[in-house]
Amino acid sequence: MPVIKIDCNKLTQEQKRELIKSVTEVSSRIMQLPESTITIILREVEADDVGVGGKLLCDIH
Repeated sequence: MPVIKIDCNKLTQEQKRELIKSVTEVSSRIMQLPESTITIILREVEADDVGVGGKLLCDIH
């Protein structure tokens, strides 16, 4: 049973649905496993909780 974890920016419910559906379909095909065995965990991360190159992501954008 694969567990796929994705850290990402804030998403709408529709974006989450689309992302989970797409990642499940592709993973199922590549790993040759039934979609029902694939678990996906989304973790939304705020830009002020991420550092890139020594700077907060929210300060870069």
